[in-house]
Amino acid sequence: MKVYYTFDEIKRIPNLLNRLNEFDFSFSKEKKYLFVGCGSSYNIGFIMKEIMNKNGYKAKVLTGGHGMLFDNMPDSDVAILITRTGESTETVQAAKKLRQKGIKTIGITSSKNSSITQQCEENITLDFTEEKSVVMTGSFVVILAMLLNGIEKNDYYNFSEKILEDSEKIIDQLALEKYEHFVFLGYDENYGISKEGALKLQEMALQYVEYHEPLEYRHGPISTLTNKTLVILNSKGRKEEKELIDDIERLGGKVLVISTDGHIKIPDMKGFEAPLRLIPIQYLGYKKAVQMGYNPDSPKNLSKSVKLGG
Repeated sequence: MKVYYTFDEIKRIPNLLNRLNEFDFSFSKEKKYLFVGCGSSYNIGFIMKEIMNKNGYKAKVLTGGHGMLFDNMPDSDVAILITRTGESTETVQAAKKLRQKGIKTIGITSSKNSSITQQCEENITLDFTEEKSVVMTGSFVVILAMLLNGIEKNDYYNFSEKILEDSEKIIDQLALEKYEHFVFLGYDENYGISKEGALKLQEMALQYVEYHEPLEYRHGPISTLTNKTLVILNSKGRKEEKELIDDIERLGGKVLVISTDGHIKIPDMKGFEAPLRLIPIQYLGYKKAVQMGYNPDSPKNLSKSVKLGG
């Protein structure tokens, strides 16, 4: 069987996480932060915003496109602009605009000497996370973990190997050829993880995807549930979520639970476990792509960075 770059870039996540002690980055509760990014990089910002606000920090998130097109920027002291390649036009242009407004800019990228590093006052370059595949996988996990360590240090490395091993074992046992509709559910930071999970299945495997808060699923979206639906629940362990699982299964859907006591077990770090929750989701996207006969390294209509003309 052909081995794709995407597979290697997911498998190396534990080794990448083991290098986080090379970075000393911290947030201040006295400052207001704005995260800016496109696609997966926006989702990193969304997850960070959720966790920071729950822990007494002030944070907002904006797409690079909004930052480029509109002047109504949220009031902020520091803007953190995330772009894996450092070349996404919208994020680079947003950085330029933010600097002109006198807001401190910090670029986060996997690429040395990229356009974002030339626009931002400060930069954190994680060049060891650079990826050959179009879809962002391991670099997402590591950038998110690095940023979260700026609030509270956690040992992601020691958990990651077992989670990766469990993810492969459990997802390999799923009859993925049966499923053609993927629904991701989660609250707060897990909503951002669900958004990113939906994007992975859409990008790599070209699947019909949705993402919702768990209890919102009954309010309309459940109407499209069939026996070809796989629901991925990033659970917080609430009994209401367990009742939802029962309803989904009664209607013929299949549920994969990622939680402290789920099918794939994740430690409870009060939200800081978010990077670890991405590992099974990324592997699921890869496996479905391969099952469909698609090349997960280079999906249709996509490139590593979006560069706008003009």
